[in-house]
Amino acid sequence: MMRVSNRFLMGAFCGFCLMAAIETSMAADSLIWRAKENRVDVEVTDWTLNRLLTQISKASGWKVFIEPGTTNTISAKFKNATTDDALRRLLGRIDFALESSNGVTCLYIYRTTSSAATRLIDSGKKKEPKDYRIANELVVRLKKGSKVSIDELAKQVGAKVVGRDDALGIYRLQFTDEDAAKNGRSILEKNENVAWVDSNYTVDQPSPVNSILSSSGNGLNIQNKDVNPCSPIVGLIDTAVQPQLEYTNYLLNQISVVGDVSIPTNTLTHGTGMLETMLNAMSNSPSKILPVVVYQNGESTTTYEVARGIVQAVNAGANPINLSLGGTGDSAYLKQLISDAHDQGVVFVAAAGNDGGTSPTYPAAWPGVVAVTASDSSGHVASYANSGSFVEAMVSGSSLVDLNGQLWQMEGTSVSTAKVTGMIASQAASGCVSSGSVVDQVVSSLPVK
Repeated sequence: MMRVSNRFLMGAFCGFCLMAAIETSMAADSLIWRAKENRVDVEVTDWTLNRLLTQISKASGWKVFIEPGTTNTISAKFKNATTDDALRRLLGRIDFALESSNGVTCLYIYRTTSSAATRLIDSGKKKEPKDYRIANELVVRLKKGSKVSIDELAKQVGAKVVGRDDALGIYRLQFTDEDAAKNGRSILEKNENVAWVDSNYTVDQPSPVNSILSSSGNGLNIQNKDVNPCSPIVGLIDTAVQPQLEYTNYLLNQISVVGDVSIPTNTLTHGTGMLETMLNAMSNSPSKILPVVVYQNGESTTTYEVARGIVQAVNAGANPINLSLGGTGDSAYLKQLISDAHDQGVVFVAAAGNDGGTSPTYPAAWPGVVAVTASDSSGHVASYANSGSFVEAMVSGSSLVDLNGQLWQMEGTSVSTAKVTGMIASQAASGCVSSGSVVDQVVSSLPVK
């Protein structure tokens, strides 16, 4: 996590998320933000703090948060100031901090502490939702006993088979472009050998912030505790986990549905962070954890790989399933897969997302999934965390993780999700009961504020 505070900004922040220069004016007042040149021209008289912050958010592309009750009236006139100098001159004695988190730059305005800056300033811009649908891809399932192979069907519609699971009869088809995919879908939906056709969607990894805090770590809180005989197997659908000696008692052999992956040795992976966070949330009743790798070497995967990963985890007896991932792609077949598994008693826990809004994120927003958001140090929804009506539980989004003696800080709804999954597994183990039987109790103890 990168952070600068108390009115002293480093020039490195000036380029984050800046948009094209925007000029706002009323009478002689103006604020001109020349992002590419890192220069700001200002001539304002008696602007309210809210008005100023609205224009800064609109011009810079930053998310701006203010501590409730913070007010001021601003008058200033200068030209050709750098971004950091402009902020100092405009905000004067008001404390502020810039933070780059999850690919988004946030400006916090506060009187007491930055964590108290919880009210989001509305920039007035309409944010276009990201289209997670992969326009030139389809996911197809053949009926049992199909008279034709997927390879024959793909040839008929001019597609490549880029992913296949013959055991399930589910396949990922790739077309030359969107129009070809639309035409292929029309043909496939009419074929008597096809059970269903769906779009394929990208699935983001709501990556927490990782930053080195010290030269030595504290290790696992749960280290050297024996696995409870009643403990469930926990499925971790994520990136690869970096094996460490401390994990020996708790880590099952990981499964990959994306082939061989390169595992860094000195940089913490998302999966490793989730595994250790989960273990530390298990108190005195640790479980065995089954990592299932659905991300290769990029920051996103697709619903096709996530579905295959879930099937692998469920077939291996994992319950609950941790899904510290998500997107806005409402995949019908992945939704049905989760619903069918849930009907069989499998518990799914998923991240609400790190967009700071209320829009649904999938799979968290689907029925049968426990949607988890993150709280800040004051016990309220964190500024970066989603808080829509679909969210059911909230817990701290911060975690410390030890990798090879190096301590890392992680933050995000993915962290919160791993904690809740760990709590469910621990409580099920303590009572020697199923994971599903303790979900309501755990969720009710973690209300969203």
